[in-house]
Amino acid sequence: MRPAGIVYYPSYFKWCDQATYRLFLKAGMRRDDISSGQWKEGTPLVAAECSFKRASQTGETLTIESHVEKFGKSSFVIRHVFRDATGGVAAEGTETRIWAKKDGNARSLKAIAIPDDVKRRLGG
Repeated sequence: MRPAGIVYYPSYFKWCDQATYRLFLKAGMRRDDISSGQWKEGTPLVAAECSFKRASQTGETLTIESHVEKFGKSSFVIRHVFRDATGGVAAEGTETRIWAKKDGNARSLKAIAIPDDVKRRLGG
């Protein structure tokens, strides 16, 4: 919270990331493979946007609706809609993520085709 009594804008990006994690869990998957102790395959964020329709206030409860809006070969867009208690839209955000694999350091990161099973589970 900020002195103005409104939600500080970076909070929405944090909530989008958390909602994406929950979307994957609901589909019976983990968003990133760290089973070996190090990130090997997953969904790095490549773009994020948020449009604020009205200010959200201290103590207000928002509900987040999230779904995959679009699949590409190796990328996908998740849309997040933040609703207030009346059902009104407080904010809308999108995350563009890629399906990627890494062997070694961060520079070895490469986009790869999204597995068909992942698309199916996420509604594609």
